[in-house]
Amino acid sequence: MNISRETSGQHCSVEKRMTRHVCTCLMIVCLAAAATPCIGSIAFAQQAGARQGLPPPAVVIEQIKVQEVSSPAQFTARVEAIEAVDIRARVTGFLHSVDFKDGQTVKVGDTLFEIEPDQLDALVTSARAQVARAEATRGSAERTLTRNRDLFARRTVSQAALDEVQAAFDVAAADVQVAEAALHTAELNLAYARVTAPISGTIGRATFTTGNLVGPDSGSLARIVSLDTVRVAFAVTEGLLVTIRQQEADGSNIDPNKLKLSLRLANGTDYDAPGRLEFVENEIDPQTGTVAARAVFPNPRHILLPGQFVTLYVQRKDAPSLPVVPQTAVLQDSEGRFVYLLGKNNVVSQRRIDTGARVGNGWAVNTGLNGGEQVVVQGIQRLAEGMTVQPSEGQPVGGGT
Repeated sequence: MNISRETSGQHCSVEKRMTRHVCTCLMIVCLAAAATPCIGSIAFAQQAGARQGLPPPAVVIEQIKVQEVSSPAQFTARVEAIEAVDIRARVTGFLHSVDFKDGQTVKVGDTLFEIEPDQLDALVTSARAQVARAEATRGSAERTLTRNRDLFARRTVSQAALDEVQAAFDVAAADVQVAEAALHTAELNLAYARVTAPISGTIGRATFTTGNLVGPDSGSLARIVSLDTVRVAFAVTEGLLVTIRQQEADGSNIDPNKLKLSLRLANGTDYDAPGRLEFVENEIDPQTGTVAARAVFPNPRHILLPGQFVTLYVQRKDAPSLPVVPQTAVLQDSEGRFVYLLGKNNVVSQRRIDTGARVGNGWAVNTGLNGGEQVVVQGIQRLAEGMTVQPSEGQPVGGGT
C-alpha cells in the first residue's frame, strides 16, 4: 500500500512538471509571435504561400513622369469684349431694310440697315439749289463791286457808296458758304440713311424690323461685339501686389512675357490658347483691397463670350521640371515618406523621397526619384522590402492644374 501511494505521488509530480514545461513553451511562442513585426509576418506569409504554390500578390505599377512644377495663382475672372458697338440711327426715317441675320459675322463697312432716303434726297437737291442761288447772288455782287471801284477811281461815286457795295458782296459770299455747309449736312444725312458696321465682329439681333420709324432717340438698333480677341478681367489681391512691388524694388522686375496665363472653363475643361497680361491698375480699391488687372486671349473659335466667368491661372514660364509621383503610391512612417519601386525579377524595394508641391493627383518629388522609375500605386498595403509581386500597368498620374 505504501509503495502504491509513493508511485502514484511520483506520477503526479512528473505530470505537473510536464504541464509547467508545456505552458512555458506556449508562452515563449506567444511572446515571439507578438515581438515579430508585421513586415516579417507578411514575408513569412509569402514564403508559406510560395511553398504552397500560391502566386505572388498582384499590384498596379506606374512609370514616374517628369513635369513642370509650379504653384499657379488662381483667380476668378470674367470675359469682356475688347470692342463692342451699339448701332444707332443718326437720322429719322422709316426703316427700309434690315440687311443681316441675327448672330451673323460682319466686317467693317457692311450694310446693316437702310432708312428710306427719299426725303433726305430731296433735302440734298434743295440744298444744292440754295448753293447755286447764293453763288449767283455773289457773282452779281462781285460785278457790281468791280464797276463801283472803277467809278470811285474816276471820282464818280462816293466812298460811302463803294462801302455799301463792298458790304453787299461780303454778305453774298458768306451766303455761299452757308449754302455749301447746308448742302454738306444734307449729303451727310443722306449717307447716314445707309447704316454700316463700324467694326468687325458678331452682330446680335435687330431690335427694329422693316417699316418702323427710327431715329437718334430710338436707342440701339443692334450690337456688334468683336470676339476674335477678348479681354479677361480679374482682381489681384493686395498681398500679391505687395510681393510684386517688393520684387521690383529688389531689381527683379516681373516681366509679363515670362508669365504663363491659362484658363479653365465652366465645364471643367482647359482653354487651348495661352494669354498675355495686358494691364495692371495703379491703384488699390479701398473697398475690396484688390487691384484690377486685365489679360488678353485669342478667341478664333469664339468659345469665350463676354460676360462669361472663367478660372484664370497665372504662373511663371520658367517653372522647374521635377518627377511627379501619384499620391496613392506614397506611404509614410516615422522616418518620412517612401514609395515601393519595382526592380528586376519583379522584386519591390523601398525608396525614401522628399515631396514638394501638389501637381494634380500627385506630388512633386524634390529628392529620391529621377523620373522613369516604376512605382506601385495599388496593392501597396501588402508589400514589404524584397517581396516578389505580379505587376500590371496603371493609368498615368494626372498632371493638370
